[in-house]
Amino acid sequence: MVRQEIYGYLLTHYAISALICRVTTEADIDPDRLKFLRTVRVVGRRIADPAAFSPDRQATALQKIMIDITRRSLNPKRRNRSYPRVVKRGRHNSYRVKRPTDIGIRHNGPAVIELVNLRQPALTP
Repeated sequence: MVRQEIYGYLLTHYAISALICRVTTEADIDPDRLKFLRTVRVVGRRIADPAAFSPDRQATALQKIMIDITRRSLNPKRRNRSYPRVVKRGRHNSYRVKRPTDIGIRHNGPAVIELVNLRQPALTP
């Protein structure tokens, strides 16, 4: 029974995460800006009303949930910055201790990953 309950929690987490991905894709916003707990509360309020999820009203109920999720209290936009991976005090981990020269870097825009097609060397027989 415990295993079944854990699977239930994992499936619920997955369903809410999938809903967040769908909402942010359709609203064209960053997924990090949506609050997970707020999404859980919005979905919980809608599920408590059994009339909201009748088969003929399912599409409209989903649209209302999506509007409620993105309507207010989004997380602020992330600043374009990066920091070295360090710790303040030495512990038993692999990160080095922070030095006075370790400062954050502010970028002009969001991080961009550029993929480069590297040629493989020719194999000689």
